Amino acid sequence: MQFPIENVCFSVGLIRITSYAAYILSGGIRVLIWGFAMTETVDDDHQKESSLPGSLTEAIQLFEPVMVRRNVPARAREHFVRWVKKFNEFRVIRIRRSFRTIVNGDVVDFLQDQKIRFSPPDWQSRQAQESVVLFLRNVIGLEEIDARRVTDLLRGGDGSSVNGSDESNNVPVIVDETRPEWYQLVQRSLRTQHYALATEEAYLEWLERFVRFHDDKDPRETGTDEVRAFLEHLALERNVAASTQNQAFSALLFACSAVFGTELGNLSDTHRARGDKRLPVVLTTTEVDHVLDNLKGLPLMIAQLLYGSGLRLKEALRLRIKDVDVGYGQIVVRDTKGNEDRVTYLPETLRDELMEQVEKAKSVHARDLAEGHGRVWLPFALATKYPNAEVEPGWQYVFPAAKLSVDPRTRIPRRHHLGESTVQKAVKRAVAAAGITKPATCHSLRHSFATHSIEAGADIRTVQELLGHKDVSTTMIYTHVLNRPGVSGCSPLDRHRKPH
Repeated sequence: MQFPIENVCFSVGLIRITSYAAYILSGGIRVLIWGFAMTETVDDDHQKESSLPGSLTEAIQLFEPVMVRRNVPARAREHFVRWVKKFNEFRVIRIRRSFRTIVNGDVVDFLQDQKIRFSPPDWQSRQAQESVVLFLRNVIGLEEIDARRVTDLLRGGDGSSVNGSDESNNVPVIVDETRPEWYQLVQRSLRTQHYALATEEAYLEWLERFVRFHDDKDPRETGTDEVRAFLEHLALERNVAASTQNQAFSALLFACSAVFGTELGNLSDTHRARGDKRLPVVLTTTEVDHVLDNLKGLPLMIAQLLYGSGLRLKEALRLRIKDVDVGYGQIVVRDTKGNEDRVTYLPETLRDELMEQVEKAKSVHARDLAEGHGRVWLPFALATKYPNAEVEPGWQYVFPAAKLSVDPRTRIPRRHHLGESTVQKAVKRAVAAAGITKPATCHSLRHSFATHSIEAGADIRTVQELLGHKDVSTTMIYTHVLNRPGVSGCSPLDRHRKPH
């Protein structure tokens, strides 16, 4: 069957639904969907697409004489065609972009995906690379696809492109090659230095806002004056909070100093947003009970961890099976705010429920493995150092997501942990249902853990370690919440007047 495209433009939604449905209904048998035109709605783009072959069959027919001219042995041609079909399947299901926008990094993604899923011998990997590059350059007409560049990326070399590797572990770093060069440089540097994905997204967003503020001027051509103007615009015109302005400054400082090599001058005279000192929102023990009574399912279990163990929401969601130590009655917190491990309580009242959840997570993992997935994300290239770790049960998340999602850094489908918003929304509804007027959030449960622990007589240093605070002064704020800044006492009004 052929899939003509000359006068047809498919929407992204249709392609995604069609490709996934075909893949699932086939029961694992590879279903090839050509579908060149994806999201092509601009006339110029459509004209470019219309010069491409109209179907998989037609494209392979054009590929045959190319292989002959390039002296591909006759017995190898059917394998070349097979690799092209595999790449097309990968493009439709994983990359989800038209052939016109394919870049070297996409070829690398495909080859790495084959390596991870099927562990082909080296000669097959080389054959796959040669066939896909030959096809893209000579049939699709993508002259920018370069065999040497693809090889360089696979080996982790720096090369002339922005894509490269993490020099510390020889893992290729994938960046968005559709973005401007400055964007790719910053993104690559952030990923090479293992910045959190949330930090990467925030920094890049600030840099894009900085560029728009200066009328799309390349940030590599800016300096101290432009940075000062933007920061003062945030403080004086946008009235942002001090933490927001500080984050913007951190993003600009990272890009200018660590990536662009720009020396920023003295910015001490820059008008800074005023920082407000606010006390954390703390719930009473009765209010905590009411909130928990209005929760159920996973949000309830996670909320109990926040209050019972003093975890941040992300720390609870990132909890892995191996870090739940039932024997010692403790939880090892590893993906912390400062990347420093710590140990905290495993509440006795949660032990049985948590172990049931661990068994459920193992079942989900077993099902994923049976379906060809089951490779969890590992930090700092541990997947390379320990090749089997990503499929081992111990490394799986205790609270897995309901469905697979595509890793934005590797573009590989994985089962991530439960999303933050699921718990946040549930807690917000529970607070409202409990009739609590305080602006309580998930983090208020962590604040309540600290406050109630100190109230019960826990040593301030112990609470500091349980919370993972670097400085005890951060923990001391909870003594102010109790209205006991180092001393006990009562109000003079209470001493001299009795209530009516």
